[in-house]
Amino acid sequence: MERDHETTGRNKNHVRPSSARRALKWLGLGLVAIVALVVLYFAGRIVFYRQTDDREHLESKRAYLERIAELTGGSPSGPNFVVVLFDDLGYGDIGAYGGRAIRTPHIDRLAASGALFRYAYAPSPYCSASRAGLMTGRYPIRAGMDHVLQAPGSFNDLLLRLGGMNRRLPAEEITLAEVLHAAGYATAIVGKWHLGGRSPSLPVDLGFESFYGLLYSNDQGEPAVWGDRRIVEAHPIDQTTLTRRYTERAVAFIERSHDRPFFLYLPHTFPHIPLHAAEHRRGNSEAGLYGDVVEELDDSVGAIIDALERTGAVENTLVILSSDNGPWFQGSPGGIRGRKFDVFEGGTRVPFIASWLGRIPEGRVIEETVGSIDVFPTFLELAGLPGPDDRAIDGQSLVALLRGTEVAPHGPIYYHQIERLRAVRQGRFKYHDRHGVFFGNPMDWPWGPMKQRGPWLFDLATDPDESYDVAERYSDTTQRLRALLERRKQELADNPRGWR
Repeated sequence: MERDHETTGRNKNHVRPSSARRALKWLGLGLVAIVALVVLYFAGRIVFYRQTDDREHLESKRAYLERIAELTGGSPSGPNFVVVLFDDLGYGDIGAYGGRAIRTPHIDRLAASGALFRYAYAPSPYCSASRAGLMTGRYPIRAGMDHVLQAPGSFNDLLLRLGGMNRRLPAEEITLAEVLHAAGYATAIVGKWHLGGRSPSLPVDLGFESFYGLLYSNDQGEPAVWGDRRIVEAHPIDQTTLTRRYTERAVAFIERSHDRPFFLYLPHTFPHIPLHAAEHRRGNSEAGLYGDVVEELDDSVGAIIDALERTGAVENTLVILSSDNGPWFQGSPGGIRGRKFDVFEGGTRVPFIASWLGRIPEGRVIEETVGSIDVFPTFLELAGLPGPDDRAIDGQSLVALLRGTEVAPHGPIYYHQIERLRAVRQGRFKYHDRHGVFFGNPMDWPWGPMKQRGPWLFDLATDPDESYDVAERYSDTTQRLRALLERRKQELADNPRGWR
């Protein structure tokens, strides 16, 4: 009996390890199943991602554009419009803004012939979002375009799909080109689009009669040159000739369209990296290859002005010149704090020049704050066209300001970073909410270290590079701007698209 008892005891001891192994096995299988389900879930989000458009506002957009066409009867009475937009050009890269290393005589001459704005702001510190704001007159968060669009098939594009983020400008958004085209304007875009790489958000879907250029930035995917709806130069492309080719096509458009009102949008690929300049331009600038690129862009501006003068269109053409955001790894923000991607001034304060011979007083320097979102309502007012009434237009017309008449101060300038509203400027003061700020470190860390800092109040009249927090000294202003920022955040949370 004792032997049986011992045997039974040994059997029990043998059972325990076997049960533990089974438990571990089932636990492992459970974990594998969970991981598989998570992977399948995220894979499904990527594979089955679809960006949908708002049918109700597509219909109201259609009705609005039909009304514009009826108002003009296809014979618009407004002036011509030319918008020259640079990619990552710094506030301090232009001679008219105090730059010394780069020669920009044509841009400087354009500024001398019209108005130079000291405090003009892009609607975002990065490209796609900024361009969406320019084209629609609305802060890009309205269109869910608060990020940088990525070339299809890239890892970053997969992340956009995974996050359910827009990969193109929503079709229900109304672009400046669509309104002017409906009114009877000839419209063309020559350069970088970066608002979507497929229908219904190609340039020729959204108001432009013709398109020549790149759909994305020149460092994304496999850049190819498009003509309207097809590739006309497959990857790899010769980027050293892009500026010349853009200029030639822009001049050709002016020459064939000068006998009717036209809208030319010339968003250059450069000085976004990688930098490329024509062979005869390389090595000429004191600012290295970056300077060579900008000086070639300046030549392009000169060619556009020459074409307007040669065709007799210059006295009936408003020319706007600006940049989509502040400089990136090279370029000068003009002594102000921050660069591209920042909500400090260097990220969004951009050169902004407006010239219209005989209509805008020459040599004006305007200190009022303005934004690129103001271009949309400004052009509509000059063309005698009403804006849409089913959505908020964040921009304000600059017509009175350009003419030199008394105007009320511009509304607040808001600074967004992806979906977050980070800061607001009103008058001379700018308030920053608490947010992550990059800080220097002597170690060559592979990531950008950040610290949460703020809130801050800066007096841009005496401290343009945002170096000194004066929140305590101006406590009433701090409280007012904080309340303004919080109210705006709540408005966006309640009605992000701004529908009425």
